[in-house]
Amino acid sequence: MILNFAKNWLQDPTRITNQIARYLEQSEEFNEEVVNLNKEERFFSEGDLNDSVYILLEGTVELSKSAQNGRSIAIDWLRPGALVGLISFVTGEPVLTTAIAASPCKAIKLGEEDFLKIQQSKSEIALLGQQLIIGNLIDRYHHVVSVHIELESINDTLERERNHLQEALRQLEDTQHRLVSQEKMATLGQLVAGIAHEINNPAAAMLRSSDNLLDYLPRIINEADKDKTKNYEKFFRIGLRRKIRDSDQQREKLSEWEKAYPKLPRSLLRKITSMNDEALDFVKSQLGKRPGVEQIEQLENIILFYESGYFLRNLQSSTKRIGEIVSSLKNYSRQDKGQFEKTDLRDGLNDTLLLLSNRLKKVEVILNFSDIPNVNVISGEINQVWTNLIINACDAMNDRGELVITCDHDDKYLWVSIKDSGPGINPTAMHEIFKPTFTTKQKNSSFGLGIGLSISQQIVHKHGGEIKARNAEDGGAEFTVYLPL
Repeated sequence: MILNFAKNWLQDPTRITNQIARYLEQSEEFNEEVVNLNKEERFFSEGDLNDSVYILLEGTVELSKSAQNGRSIAIDWLRPGALVGLISFVTGEPVLTTAIAASPCKAIKLGEEDFLKIQQSKSEIALLGQQLIIGNLIDRYHHVVSVHIELESINDTLERERNHLQEALRQLEDTQHRLVSQEKMATLGQLVAGIAHEINNPAAAMLRSSDNLLDYLPRIINEADKDKTKNYEKFFRIGLRRKIRDSDQQREKLSEWEKAYPKLPRSLLRKITSMNDEALDFVKSQLGKRPGVEQIEQLENIILFYESGYFLRNLQSSTKRIGEIVSSLKNYSRQDKGQFEKTDLRDGLNDTLLLLSNRLKKVEVILNFSDIPNVNVISGEINQVWTNLIINACDAMNDRGELVITCDHDDKYLWVSIKDSGPGINPTAMHEIFKPTFTTKQKNSSFGLGIGLSISQQIVHKHGGEIKARNAEDGGAEFTVYLPL
């Protein structure tokens, strides 16, 4: 019976609405009101307190939401058969959206008393009312699905934009390489400034889009978990705060969970153990000692929302990094001083590791982070140093090996050491590696210009510090950045 109703509703949602309208018209126990609205007239506005629900008989209603910039965004369109204002009417909360007649509309207005009468009636009106609510839930579910599809399309667009930016950066690097080879450093500064200006617009657009996603996704998540029992938003927020574990910690966690839950798939355990301890404790309390199919399905859903937060964090960090690089290039070309601020360098190192996680898939990352004081730096420029040094380490190891990052301090200096397990630096080249014209990369290499160490040294010197390179006793190269406290 329910399946037949659902099919009938999708084919003709107005049939039940018309039956309810006839019943209410013939009955004398209801005080319903038939209202007619002209195009552009409002049923209610966002933030209003709503004491009525409308059964739409004719016309189309547009639901819109105000964005942070004040612009009105169309969220949905309701057709005949829809319940307008149902959520705010039932919950008593302020209205989430503005409902405007997109065409001349006719609707039945029901107050709380009549709405309850319909639900509690022992006649056929109660069944019709239930079917009306179920039909509207079906429509809402279809809308949620379509929103997810639209989000996926937006993500694809953002991915294409990111690829375009990467191609633009590659072209910029090639241009820089030619100019460095021809010793036209003065012209290089002007060229970088011009291209940086062009990159800035799409980077800003990506950042605005990611900010909008951060605004929209919690609403969608809340719609999927209205009663907050599934903790979807909680894990989405935890994903936004995720920090990468070093390889030893990850293996220990995975081994611990494999022993505790031997029947869970290893692929699922890998995702679980990438979460922080707060999330792991909650997951453990939900699973119990012998998780069943229902708990595993719920866990898989939670992981999806956790990873959504993590991916969105990556997207925001990446676009902000592009903006910081563009700003650094502009500052360099204008010889601006930039803005110094007290910063915990470990945050920048963690963000850099997250952004370069694709390069680090087969690299064992060991983090030896001591408690260090904040230091006065230009965050974007210092993060550029970490990026250059870690990429160089990955290149030296062919993306396989061991990467050890250590930070510590004394009374005068704070230092960060980045050590790889590659072949080390040729002793004959040790005194040339910081020169802008020196490179060990192949001429046809599609990544890097060989000027990353030169730029890194300039940034560190600008901060009153020093960068040193040496070959470690146990093999590999080690770069240490010293910054004054």
